[in-house]
Amino acid sequence: MRMSEDIYVDELWMNIIENNFSYVKALFPRIYVDVNRHPLELDQKMFSSLTTNLNFKDNSKVNLGIGVIPRLSVYGNEIYNTLLTRTIIRKRLLDHYFPYHKILKRYIKEVKAVHKEILIFDCHSMPSGGLFDKDIDIVMGTNYSKAISKSLFTSIKDVFLNEKFKVAVNTPYSGGYISKYYGNPKKKINVLQIEINRKKYINEKLLSRNIFKMKDISSRFESIIYKVNEMF
Repeated sequence: MRMSEDIYVDELWMNIIENNFSYVKALFPRIYVDVNRHPLELDQKMFSSLTTNLNFKDNSKVNLGIGVIPRLSVYGNEIYNTLLTRTIIRKRLLDHYFPYHKILKRYIKEVKAVHKEILIFDCHSMPSGGLFDKDIDIVMGTNYSKAISKSLFTSIKDVFLNEKFKVAVNTPYSGGYISKYYGNPKKKINVLQIEINRKKYINEKLLSRNIFKMKDISSRFESIIYKVNEMF
């Protein structure tokens, strides 16, 4: 199940952002509750009692077993051997999901009140096995240009390329709920999903850190953050 974590992603960014930028860091694994899903992306197969009228049209993630409370691990194995109750669902959403988004919404409101335009990096990690090119370092998800202005994205992508990152765009990750829900370039709220190839900084079998590679990536991220910040 740990293969479903966004493992050590916070450590790649933390030294850079904690003294200079607003951030929200999840203190729970996404396999427990996934904040990058709509709260109604609930899998009927998992629960002992659940209303059938959820009024949510896009069930693509749910059908893959990776809704807001995932049913399957990254290997396609069933996570639970018993059905979950409505009480469990409610508790996870109230204790973890909604507090995360409440804080994120507050930060967006506060920063937007001070700055005309803002940018959110939604940071994740990805297993190298799912990539069409195993040497890709970063997949940038723009929700097909709906979550971030094209001109800003082009400038940011150039900064990543200048730092010698090999970048793909929207393939295989175009952006999840955070990009789709919060990204609104017309209102000057830009969201860019950043997926980092785990192969580039950990041992994927042992899930252990490669300290040298992590320091190198963190250093390049630091340079990127400050260069991007100068754009605003």
